[in-house]
Amino acid sequence: MGTIHNVGAVVIENDTFLLVRQFGRDVWTSLGGHLEAGESEEEALKREIREELGCAGDIVRKLGDFRAKAAHDDAEVVLATFLVRLIGDPAITDPEIEELRFIGPDFERQGILLPESITHGVLPYCIRSGLLHW
Repeated sequence: MGTIHNVGAVVIENDTFLLVRQFGRDVWTSLGGHLEAGESEEEALKREIREELGCAGDIVRKLGDFRAKAAHDDAEVVLATFLVRLIGDPAITDPEIEELRFIGPDFERQGILLPESITHGVLPYCIRSGLLHW
C-alpha cells in the first residue's frame, strides 16, 4: 500500500463546507488533487482550483496534514489542507467533476458520503478550531 500526497481546499461560506463530486463516484471530496513535479503544495492547490472551478483561490493559511485511507484506491492519503477564499464565481470547468455543493451539518441525512480524511480529520478540526459551528 503506497502513500498519495494530495492538496485540499477548505472553502467555508455561511457555515457550510464546499465539496465536489466526480462523474461516476459516490464519494464527495474537497477541491484539490495531486502535486505535479516541482510544484509546492500552494501552487498545486491554486492550479487545481483554476482547473476545477475556473476561478482563483486566495490561500489564507495551512490547516494541517490529515492522514487516512484513500477514498478511491488501496492507499493511504496525506491531505495537505488549506483554508481558501475563492475569488470570482466558481463554476465547474473540469470535465471530471459532475457536481459542486456546499454542505451543512445534516450532510449524512442527505446521503452525502465523504472520505475518511474529511470525516475523521478535516471536519472535526474545522469544528474544534471554530471555522465551522456545527
